[in-house]
Amino acid sequence: MVDQISFLIVGNGIAGVTAAETLRNEAPEATIGVISEDAHPVYFRPALKDYLAGRVAEEKLWARPAKYYEGLQIHYLSERVRGIYPSEHLISLQSGGQVRYEQLLLASGARPARLTCPGSDLRGVLTLRSVEDYRSALERLPRVRRVVVCGSGTLALETVETLRHRGLDVTHLIRKKLIWSEVLDATASDLVIQEELRAGVDVCLGTEIIEIIGARGSVVAVKTNSGEQIACELVLIAIGIEPNIDYVKSSSIACRRGVYVDAHMRTSAPDVYAAGDVVETVNQSTSQTRVIGQWYPAIQQARAAAYSMLGILDVSQPFHAETFYNATFLYGLPFASIGITNAQGYREVIAEPRPRSYRKVLLRDGVPVGMLALGDRKHTLAFKRAIDHRVPLDAVVNSLMHDDFDLIAYLDGLHVPPLQLGVRKQGDTGANPAIVALANKGAGQDVEGPMLNELVSSEQTEAFLVHIVDANLPLRVAEAPLSRQLMLTVGRQPGVDLMVNEASVSRRHALVGYSSGKYQVRDLGSLNGTFLNGERLEAERLYALNVNDTLRIGNVVTFRFLLRTLNLSNLSPAGSAVSTQQKTPASVQASQPVAQSVPVRATDLQLVNTLLPLSAAQPLPPAIVNALKKTPALIILPPSVHGEQKQHPQVYLLQDKRSVKIGRDASNDISLNDLVVSRQHAEVFLSSSFFYIHDVGSSNGISVNQSPIDQPYRLAHGDHILLGNTIIFFVDLQSGQEKTSKLKKFPHTPVSPREPRTAPKTLSRPGVNTQARVPTVPAQHPFQTSVAPVKVVLCPHCGVVNMPVARFCAGCSQLLNTSGMNT
Repeated sequence: MVDQISFLIVGNGIAGVTAAETLRNEAPEATIGVISEDAHPVYFRPALKDYLAGRVAEEKLWARPAKYYEGLQIHYLSERVRGIYPSEHLISLQSGGQVRYEQLLLASGARPARLTCPGSDLRGVLTLRSVEDYRSALERLPRVRRVVVCGSGTLALETVETLRHRGLDVTHLIRKKLIWSEVLDATASDLVIQEELRAGVDVCLGTEIIEIIGARGSVVAVKTNSGEQIACELVLIAIGIEPNIDYVKSSSIACRRGVYVDAHMRTSAPDVYAAGDVVETVNQSTSQTRVIGQWYPAIQQARAAAYSMLGILDVSQPFHAETFYNATFLYGLPFASIGITNAQGYREVIAEPRPRSYRKVLLRDGVPVGMLALGDRKHTLAFKRAIDHRVPLDAVVNSLMHDDFDLIAYLDGLHVPPLQLGVRKQGDTGANPAIVALANKGAGQDVEGPMLNELVSSEQTEAFLVHIVDANLPLRVAEAPLSRQLMLTVGRQPGVDLMVNEASVSRRHALVGYSSGKYQVRDLGSLNGTFLNGERLEAERLYALNVNDTLRIGNVVTFRFLLRTLNLSNLSPAGSAVSTQQKTPASVQASQPVAQSVPVRATDLQLVNTLLPLSAAQPLPPAIVNALKKTPALIILPPSVHGEQKQHPQVYLLQDKRSVKIGRDASNDISLNDLVVSRQHAEVFLSSSFFYIHDVGSSNGISVNQSPIDQPYRLAHGDHILLGNTIIFFVDLQSGQEKTSKLKKFPHTPVSPREPRTAPKTLSRPGVNTQARVPTVPAQHPFQTSVAPVKVVLCPHCGVVNMPVARFCAGCSQLLNTSGMNT
């Protein structure tokens, strides 16, 4: 850590990392530092319940890769902060060191509230907060019959639901008379409790643990304030959080339970800001304080703090954490809330009662201040729009909850501005609100109605199917990206796009494709059916897919339909997302001669075990093949001069945190000597750990696997890209190309994270720059390397990577002759 930091951040959670990213994007030359005693990278806290359920592997929890800060040129120090001295712009460290700052952000998060009673230190008593806590719980579950969960918030409720779905007996102890009393009223709480009871959960209201009883150092029972003794083998505590402000209390910074901030995220000390779980928010209407402890507000507060530190925060329409749109599921019931939902002194407008459904709006002097929806979330975003802009609803108050009342049209008629979903900077034309919502979907933010249509059709998103792993079924199916150009065939026979090797799945079971602005699914007359959100589909009929829909193929294999944003923000102007429909101007086209296209042979489009097609003039040296087993790369086959002449391949190793420009101009990272290629033709970039290619306004477009593309296309191992007469192969042997794998261990078994995708330093030699195009060398002069080869078996039929023990290919089911394979 350097002596003086322009922007210093305390904390390595989602607020800290978001602020660091925002500062780096807006101030490329600034000195940025992060200090945290937690050496782990930030993880997706909302996904921990899926980890406990066995649906998400541990390596999928990490939100940023190792050495992430190093890639952004951000100084990182694993250390504990002891004190802050705002007048001196100085912080002191536990080790005795000191760091000076120009501006400081407190994003140290919160710790879980602990249960203090006799026996709380026994084995099998866990307080849930971190990955380690959940890992410990998973390790104990095979020896557990009954679990006692203590807590009344969403974390406790999600834990109860997850464990009950795993078949465990669960007792839920709730200290108050309500679940999540800060948000739910008595009616909503009772609806959720009824769902728990239907599922077989033992719910105890007004009940606390006063003692935990143990034997041989492990928990065997809990004793409650009612005198009851409940036998159990595991006790999970989820009773709230406490902001980490011990190092702040001794300073002059105003705080109570958490740190107080204003609309600019400024604390009471000059040049000191705060964001995330460390902040205690104040409701502007009621003056009540609250530590929100939610993922999405933490992200928005961090962005606001970063913009404020830079002096570019737009406060004309500020984001208020206390009125953020919170959408999730409460024991299977769709739920959404905005603003004040459980308080006295407000007028309540309640919808007509329906089974498992409850909706109400709270008004003060005719102006909406909060909205709650349970079981039915329709129109909740319209209510947020009215709450954001304090729209009087007196004139329509008696119609607000009627099914035939269109609140969106009413607000449009009043020319009410759009709803506020996130923070903006000065001069920003405004990010697509749907994209903002999707980017933070991990917080449980729901997307519905017009926003969903805008998302699905946006070129900044990709759609995909994710297998929901069943802990009792040793089967895992790789994530399947969806295309807007091609139909995805799901089935059991070799050769389908998504092979699901399970007995109840038909050979050709279903199709998923894109049409009329929507992704749609069609059952192909399968024997055991296709099910959308539990309802069986009629054969040969199209059904639209919505975000978070579940799609069951056959009897047991279930997928979830999701959208993911593509990170286009770091691309250069030349690499901005441009559809291939937007062609280069005629004046430019005239200066780019067009050569006659050379037909592409089938042998040019199939990788063999040397990682090259048969048409290559020379195989890659073994050292290069070994390097490609560690590092994603592009293999370029220059166009044939006379149509039949075999060409020497070139290898370009892809590096993380950068984009690669491809074109005929010498200024490109990959310069192609091909007259049909435009001067600036394409760009390959990294987003969300995947590589994509997109057109940057070329004359003749791009084809991937012989299909033209008109949007960013996610690349998979073995994809062949055609630019003019030049064929480029994408190689990524670490990308998990198996279509379906049978697991010897259940999915919740921890899996080691994949190594960072970087080129082995031992591959470089004098005169060779691995950051640029690397020409291959004759076989008698291979690169020298000390990197041990990764043992894999490449299928000679389809190019899919298999483990050495495999007898049949996971991609095409052909017999593997492992004796002759490259390993």
